[in-house]
Amino acid sequence: MTGSSFQYIASSRVRFHQELHLRPRRISHYRFLYVEAGSGAYRIAEESFQVASGWLGLLAPGVRENRYFGREPVSYLFVEFQAATRLTEQRAVPFPGQDPQRSALIGLLKTIQAEQADAGGCLLAASVRLMFPEADRGTQRRLDDRLRKVVRLIEAAPDQNHRISALAETAGLSEPHLRRLFREQMGESPKQFLRRTRMEFARRLMQQEGLRVGEVAHLLGFASVFQFSAQYRQVLGHPPSEDRGTG
Repeated sequence: MTGSSFQYIASSRVRFHQELHLRPRRISHYRFLYVEAGSGAYRIAEESFQVASGWLGLLAPGVRENRYFGREPVSYLFVEFQAATRLTEQRAVPFPGQDPQRSALIGLLKTIQAEQADAGGCLLAASVRLMFPEADRGTQRRLDDRLRKVVRLIEAAPDQNHRISALAETAGLSEPHLRRLFREQMGESPKQFLRRTRMEFARRLMQQEGLRVGEVAHLLGFASVFQFSAQYRQVLGHPPSEDRGTG
């Protein structure tokens, strides 16, 4: 499964503070869906199925939206796309993996939604590989040793804002070659991987270590809380204040 097998159609993050009744419409493309809050009902032919808060998975073409309901605010994220081949015989497939795979998929979907694009379909290809690891197991290439070295360096020091040129030099690669390896084997650019790794690290610092937004921004080397918050929202889809109080 390569990026050229997938074409981005649309994406959005929908939030309502009350029960949401949608005009039923047929979803004509594949749709990744992540329900952050609230519950929902979808209809397939004459049968309906429910999605609850935290549901993450894939809806096949032909599903009809129905409504979202619940006492808590409704919040969900979706990414629609076309696929060159049929991905599943099921109409609704819940995500089978656990963290960190689950967090990785959510991060990819939030990146696509924030950018409102996926040039070449590389992020979608990476998302589908996470969704259907068995289907890709026979064709997935072994991670290039030079690329693995860069990935480990980034993951070992997520507080550092590594320069892509320095990472390429460490791996003995040119920058274009490093970017190509990332796109082909990671499904995203080195800049996207670096930012996602750093923002996920920032989230852990706030949620698990109790650090405040200002403290995390300083630790990660940002010139201001505003600059950090803007990148956090772009990568993860919401401001850092939702994960930790400001300070």
